[in-house]
Amino acid sequence: MPVDATPSEIDLWSDEVLLEPWAHYRAIRDQGPAVRLERYDLYAVGRYEDVRAVTRNWEAFTSAEGVAFNDLMNEAELGTSAGSDPPEHTAIRALLSERLRLADVRELSGILEARAKALVADLVERGSFDAVTDLARRYVTDVVGDIVGITGDVLERFAPAGSVFFDAVGPEGDRVYEAVPIALELLGAIGQLTKDDMTPGGVGRGLFEAQERGEMPGEDPTIYIWNFLGPAFDTTISGISSTLWLLARDPQQWTRVREDPSLIPAAFNEALRMESPIQIWGRACRDGAEIGGVSIPPASRIALLFGSANRDERHYPDPDAYRVGRNPKDHVGFGHGVHNCLGASLARAEAHALLGAVVDRVTTLECGTPARKPRNTTRGLTSLPMAVS
Repeated sequence: MPVDATPSEIDLWSDEVLLEPWAHYRAIRDQGPAVRLERYDLYAVGRYEDVRAVTRNWEAFTSAEGVAFNDLMNEAELGTSAGSDPPEHTAIRALLSERLRLADVRELSGILEARAKALVADLVERGSFDAVTDLARRYVTDVVGDIVGITGDVLERFAPAGSVFFDAVGPEGDRVYEAVPIALELLGAIGQLTKDDMTPGGVGRGLFEAQERGEMPGEDPTIYIWNFLGPAFDTTISGISSTLWLLARDPQQWTRVREDPSLIPAAFNEALRMESPIQIWGRACRDGAEIGGVSIPPASRIALLFGSANRDERHYPDPDAYRVGRNPKDHVGFGHGVHNCLGASLARAEAHALLGAVVDRVTTLECGTPARKPRNTTRGLTSLPMAVS
């Protein structure tokens, strides 16, 4: 017999919780499979198995009725990969996946490694740098520009503003009010792109060419370019810089990776588990359902706590410890189910190449005091002073 969710007064979107959420996540997990957050009239799901179950059940827990926590951004997300369900989602994903396969054919790994080695060599010569802005952001911006085939103002504005799009999907409040105008302005700039703005051989021009051949669902290639650009920056930048931070603050783990570079994928996976770039994501419960025996009424909003699931002690022993030997390939840092991150393989390839270049050139890795800002959806550092030798 299903039971009603117990209420909670935790404010997931307060500055305090966003900056240090772990104890609050544990409280939600301990309270039940799904907890009703009274302040926002929604249900928070924090346990690993329950988060995975919800993401697999797209029929009951839909993305097509909104992944954001405000109406304006839910409307803006309609027709995107994130804001759709099968069969529309399947068609969008197939088109984007084909473009990514074309990028692989163009020897993407060689591009990633060459850019990584050149950038790391330059920064090592300097001896100190900011691992977020000088390393991770610069690298990801250049790589995404290469792959999508976009340069100039739009690309340069997108990289530092990537977190704005994720802030915009939160519940109404100051962060949303500040983020939405910037997000809509950048969406407008993308909407004005033409085939001539895209460099030959890039994903962007390929999308325009697919439209010309009648191979594209819908009529506007720029919405697919948005599907690439929207999530391409902030999450990958955060994943890379968080990995470097975790390694730098634990010399034993850094030594293990430096002495055995085959551990780089494991080190990145463990960082994604520990510091999930996307912490909170939305769903709508269409007709009513159950989560772990807890009754969820029709038309309810759901907050999936990926950051909590990845530190669930029911699944990961000693979840607050960073251990490169753990290699948690089953983490939900890139989501799960049909809506798992389309760009996950690219993000991994970027991170592995850049971390490989660091391991190859650096013996001693030290970091200063990191800085971060409260973000509605994502978690990542805004600055990480680093010294290397």
